[in-house]
Amino acid sequence: MTTTDTATADTVRVDVRIYDDSGALTIRQTIHATPTATPGLVIHPLLLGPVTVDDNWCSVTHAPSGKRLPATFRTAEAAAAFAKAVGPLTNWEAQQPRTSQRLKEEATRLRREHGGIPDWQYTDECHKAAAA
Repeated sequence: MTTTDTATADTVRVDVRIYDDSGALTIRQTIHATPTATPGLVIHPLLLGPVTVDDNWCSVTHAPSGKRLPATFRTAEAAAAFAKAVGPLTNWEAQQPRTSQRLKEEATRLRREHGGIPDWQYTDECHKAAAA
């Protein structure tokens, strides 16, 4: 996935959580992201910090708010399929889309269906790979 080609990518601001000894610090960062079939949702490489990305994994972000959906995907195609699948669940073009427990449960099911993993599992996989 090419996210630096501004001819095909939108510029969005996203929340990035950086963890340090005192806890989590949220910063705002401008990135290039690829629009999906669901208006309001974009995909991009997984952000690990203000200047660090993992190009081997992708994220889906709600562009109006800049908030990332809590799922990580191995390919841009899987992330795009997930974004399309969650499209009917709420109005993703709204600044703050309506959420509910049902939406969260359905999004979790769709994440699994499209090969996504939760953030904690991504972190565990990175720790295991580093220890090997």
